[in-house]
Amino acid sequence: MSIWIPVVQVNAFTSLPFAGNPAAVVLDAEALSEAQMQRVAAELKLSGTAFVSRTALEGADLRLRFFTPTREVGYSGHTTLGAVHAMIEAGRLPGQRVVFDTPGGALEVQVERKVGGTIIWLLPPLPSCVPFEGQVPALLETLGLTELELSRWAPPAVTPDADLLVPVRGLEALRRLQPDMERVATFGQRNKLRGICVVSRQTLDPDSTTHCRFFAPHYGIPEDFVTGSVHSAMGVWLFEARQVPVIRDHAEFIAEQGDMLGRPGRLFVDVLVASRKPARVRVGGHAVTVLSGSLRLP
Repeated sequence: MSIWIPVVQVNAFTSLPFAGNPAAVVLDAEALSEAQMQRVAAELKLSGTAFVSRTALEGADLRLRFFTPTREVGYSGHTTLGAVHAMIEAGRLPGQRVVFDTPGGALEVQVERKVGGTIIWLLPPLPSCVPFEGQVPALLETLGLTELELSRWAPPAVTPDADLLVPVRGLEALRRLQPDMERVATFGQRNKLRGICVVSRQTLDPDSTTHCRFFAPHYGIPEDFVTGSVHSAMGVWLFEARQVPVIRDHAEFIAEQGDMLGRPGRLFVDVLVASRKPARVRVGGHAVTVLSGSLRLP
């Protein structure tokens, strides 16, 4: 007998339909096996599908799992944002805070309801970046960048999620990127990377600080529209490179992504600074539901 499951699609890091990063959300995943979750994610073909269920973990409210079309991942920022937005609309999040039990550990999310729209804040464990020890010439060749386009305002670095942060000189370098996805996948696998995030300090909006593009073809994501998870580490990376000012113990900035794919997204990044060091980082954004229905399982 076929099973039907309710599914919603939420666009994260935007308040507009057809913008930001789409994520699918299954709020009632209790009866689904891991294999079924993976099949659902593969069928929906979005960069992230969230599955919410009960948890026995002390201190957590719910279990949250993330699947790309090809595999489960430990953390997905835009998918978490989508899940919390779906919970709010379904009346399943009456408070301002929820803690998820995820494959990557406990994840706190805060909800800030404002007149201009609700901001959902993700508070992952404090990330730290390590220098990239791979071959930079091979990296540039993989991305189709020249040495002149690589910037020096921060060193290439790897995040706890195994994402490589690469600084470039400006938007034109980002626009020129047309990487061979097969080569990017091979490079990522050889260097044990999840993805490659190319970052410019030149932006489209004067109020923004960064603009980036993110590639993870070996995870089933040739190019991601808006990558929430990478921006927490990016905040620490920029702070340590002295690229964001600290005002009243906070290094805050707006990040851009997705414009070059026709799906603009905006992220709010807030690094709390204590004793001149990062003490906490949170990444926030808006979200909007664009699709609601049921999926038939075989």
